[in-house]
Amino acid sequence: KKSFQGPFKACHDVVKPRDFFRNCLYDVCMSDGARKILCKTLEAYASTCKKQGAVVQDWRTPSGCREQWPSSLPMQ
Repeated sequence: KKSFQGPFKACHDVVKPRDFFRNCLYDVCMSDGARKILCKTLEAYASTCKKQGAVVQDWRTPSGCREQWPSSLPMQ
């Protein structure tokens, strides 16, 4: 966030990351650092950026987010 470099750099002028960042920070903190929430927020930001015509580089690899999260865990 500080340097605005990385996979979302082309998007920051098109879609301001401030609200996404604040919401993600709050949600992740309230969920004891749940990666699923982080990934869902990054996915929402990437989707919004793409809809506005911004090019988003690969953000899943550096963030450690899988392609898709399962909707529910299998019953054991």
